[in-house]
Amino acid sequence: MNKYDKDAPFADPVLRCDSCSSIVLSVDLKKYGRCPDCGNRKVRNLQVFSEKEHETMLEWSVDPEFLAQFEATE
Repeated sequence: MNKYDKDAPFADPVLRCDSCSSIVLSVDLKKYGRCPDCGNRKVRNLQVFSEKEHETMLEWSVDPEFLAQFEATE
């Protein structure tokens, strides 16, 4: 089982702010308790992301196993 499966304990390293739509590291959310960009407390799972957001996540050294979930399939 993949550690990011829907049946696994929630461990997504990146979330999306429900208000400003910025991507947020889970560790930052735990540290600050809110979105660092707008201060909102509500977030949601990441469903899709832009190329720029992908580059940001690579800079943040987000778990490659998490990013692999979003790769194209045949």
